[in-house]
Amino acid sequence: MISEKSKTRYKEIMLDVFRKFIQFCEEHQLNYFCCGGTAIGAVRHAGMIPWDDDIDVLMPRPDYDQFLKLFPAQGYQGCELVFAERDHSFYLPFAKLIDTNTSLVEYQDTPCVLGVSIDIFPLDGISSNSNKQVELMKRFRRIANKLLVIPKHPLSNLKASVKHLLKGQLRTAMNESMYAIGKKRSRTKILKQLSDLMRKYSYANAPYVANYGGMWGVREISRREWFDGYCEMEFEGMKVRLPKNYDAYLRAVYGDYMIPPPIEERVTHHNLAYLNLEERKDIEAIKYGGNHE
Repeated sequence: MISEKSKTRYKEIMLDVFRKFIQFCEEHQLNYFCCGGTAIGAVRHAGMIPWDDDIDVLMPRPDYDQFLKLFPAQGYQGCELVFAERDHSFYLPFAKLIDTNTSLVEYQDTPCVLGVSIDIFPLDGISSNSNKQVELMKRFRRIANKLLVIPKHPLSNLKASVKHLLKGQLRTAMNESMYAIGKKRSRTKILKQLSDLMRKYSYANAPYVANYGGMWGVREISRREWFDGYCEMEFEGMKVRLPKNYDAYLRAVYGDYMIPPPIEERVTHHNLAYLNLEERKDIEAIKYGGNHE
């Protein structure tokens, strides 16, 4: 368990990363929108949802691509931009902006050292046909799940394959065993498949857009016009951007988002194998067995 003191410090570091992200976007005229629980937090709490532990933003595909190009060259000291095309150990289909003075590992069997961060999702065009939308979202998830198994040690892949096979999870078991070898070539192929799928429909011309990397499937599909402009709201003492029609967007994903969930559902949903809020360590220096405080 993480102490209350560490939770407070974690939040402070994360908000500092967010401030730097906003500053960079404003300096380079890049569009972004708070999304998910971060958007709800801005509307309902003027800050983070009390039981939340992450910050999520969306960037329209053209702005997202520019951000990935510009930040590594012109970003701020103490922050690092991580995305799958740049870091072979990273396993997610979206980017993270990370504090480089902290260490965080989500999964014990995935040797990827991150840090306190914010999540940056691309917002892409998608088909206007509802059946095609379902098909595209499902296909994306199947491909993205393969990306999760690539960074593992081959022995971890084989152990996981047996575990999933015993549970009757045949597709997952097959992925684990298939990607125990030939990792570099497989990773290149998977990343191309994901890129081709997300970029199939132009953001500028599509009536509908999707956060493919979001956790809610087809509920992450919105009308693009909801994002044609932004409004500003207070968030932990700073001004942040939400979609122009944030109400329609949030209701499409969450229903009546102004009503907090039951107390038993007010929990975080993120994995945490290791956390160090004082320094960056490489994977060889990290010993598992509990969170570092």
